Amino acid sequence: MKGIFRLSLLFTMIIGLIACSSKEVVKEEDVLNLVKDYKTEQYNIKDPSNSPTGVEIGEKVKKYFLEKEFEKQMANRVFQIAPDIAKKTNKSIELNDVILEKGKENEDGTIDYNYTLKLKFYDDHSNDVIEKKGQLTIEGLKITRDWEERTTKIGNEVF
Repeated sequence: MKGIFRLSLLFTMIIGLIACSSKEVVKEEDVLNLVKDYKTEQYNIKDPSNSPTGVEIGEKVKKYFLEKEFEKQMANRVFQIAPDIAKKTNKSIELNDVILEKGKENEDGTIDYNYTLKLKFYDDHSNDVIEKKGQLTIEGLKITRDWEERTTKIGNEVF
């Protein structure tokens, strides 16, 4: 009887260890959808004269971030960039596409990605598609780092 109890206890402990140590497997399609949803919220501006504030955009995208990175992005006013550039150019902005390339798998379980955004700037008279490059790091399905090049130009404006 003691042997059966010990065997079942050992079996339970092994199953518990396996369950605790297995990492969440994240599909590339899920990461791409996460980035598309996040960047759509960040960049889509329908009316440049009445665009959301950076704080309003921040509240919409907060769910995509780990808290520490979200606070960093808010402190750097990252979410104010799209409303500001829309007002300065007097153009609406729409995310057309995200090209995502998997980079390094880090020892801490995070994964680095490079991305290219295709952003459409438009008004009644013109329509331009601009590419903007960046990098982000994902843990599970949360963003732990997001960085974008600040060399992209639309008209005379750099963002």
